[in-house]
Parts: sequence; structure tokens; C-alpha cells
Amino acid sequence: MKKTEKIIIAVLLAASLLAVFLMKNPFWKKEPEILVTIEHQGKVIYEFDPAKDAVYHVHGSYGELDVEVKDGKYRVTNETCPNHICANMGWVSPEEELPIVCMPNEVIVLVKHDGNE
Repeated sequence: MKKTEKIIIAVLLAASLLAVFLMKNPFWKKEPEILVTIEHQGKVIYEFDPAKDAVYHVHGSYGELDVEVKDGKYRVTNETCPNHICANMGWVSPEEELPIVCMPNEVIVLVKHDGNE
């Protein structure tokens, strides 16, 4: 085998391996971004990444409430409403895709994928 033939075979082999790698791990297809929104009366007032710890203060129709984000989960705290149902839900993870609804305050906390849903 000539040196040129060996180089051509090595290049074709490397190109084939690269093509297989790119088909299994396409860099152009990233995982869908998960965002959580806080809406008041159907209008988005906050949009956040559940991976970033924070506290969001919301003024609802009935009173105030906070949405605490920690360790990839979120919950409602310090809410001003009669039954405290939203706070009693406790921590919710985005994977559960359960909305937290505070009816008296007309506030809903819900998961969005890629910001498109």
C-alpha cells in the first residue's frame, strides 16, 4: 500500500467516525430549555430558570405572595389568602409539571418548555 492510499484511508476513517459521533450527539439539537412562569390574571409577570435560586415577590389580586426557587424546585411562601392551599403544595419540581394555583390572588406558577408552550 502506498503512502497516499494510507492517508486517504485514514482520512475516510476519521470522517466516518466523526459522522457517527455527530449523528449520535448533534450539537445543533440542544435539550429543551425549561422555564417556569409566574402569571397574574393570565399575564406573565416573571419567567425564571428553576436551576437558579431566587425569590420572586408577587402582588396578586387578594394580596402578596412569594415564589421561592431553590435546588431546582419552587414553592409558594408568605401568601396572603384564606386557605393557604398554594403554600401547602410544598416544593414542586419542573419534571412534575404541576401548576401551583392561587385562586384568590389569580396567580399561577407553571412550567414552560423552550418558552414556546
